[in-house]
Amino acid sequence: MRLINEFIIATSPDAAFGLLLDLPAVVPCVPGAELGEPDADGTFPGRVSVKLGPMKFVYDGRVRVAERDDAARTARITGEGKAAGGADIAKITALMEVLPAGDGALVRMTTDLEIKGRAAQMGQGVIADVSKRLVADTARCIEAKLTDPEGAAAAGPAAPVGGIGLMASVVGSKVGDSMRRLGSRGRSDDQTKGTHQ
Repeated sequence: MRLINEFIIATSPDAAFGLLLDLPAVVPCVPGAELGEPDADGTFPGRVSVKLGPMKFVYDGRVRVAERDDAARTARITGEGKAAGGADIAKITALMEVLPAGDGALVRMTTDLEIKGRAAQMGQGVIADVSKRLVADTARCIEAKLTDPEGAAAAGPAAPVGGIGLMASVVGSKVGDSMRRLGSRGRSDDQTKGTHQ
């Protein structure tokens, strides 16, 4: 599954790119994520905890910056994780691009995500919505680090993802979209009836 997420940070593209590749600085902004000490090749052991409704997933794995081009401000980040028992597996390959956007920086993440196990049963639509919300929360934290480092440090690491609230938000969004489509369809039907009368 491919996910494309974008967000704007109110800082220079070079500053944004530098911070985004500083994994120990960024990971505390990712809800439910932890990072260990890097290996000699720059690979970090890590853990991500996610709750979806009654289910909790704890992935232990590794992440690293596989490629980077400072001049073009692009990088490729790879990671993989496995839950206890080995049935739940997640792999990611993310291409990050940082582009000028007015006085700030546009960050575009193109992520190829492979999920196997119980989480995959939630469906691609739910996973995509959850991903967008995680990216939005992470982006706000990163911008705070760049614009107000002392305030960001005082706030501490991001809390793990709460499944009930997050799922309620996703479901509410889906219901709202469905109601808007029905309302639009109803108006179209009324207009059609009016035309034929």
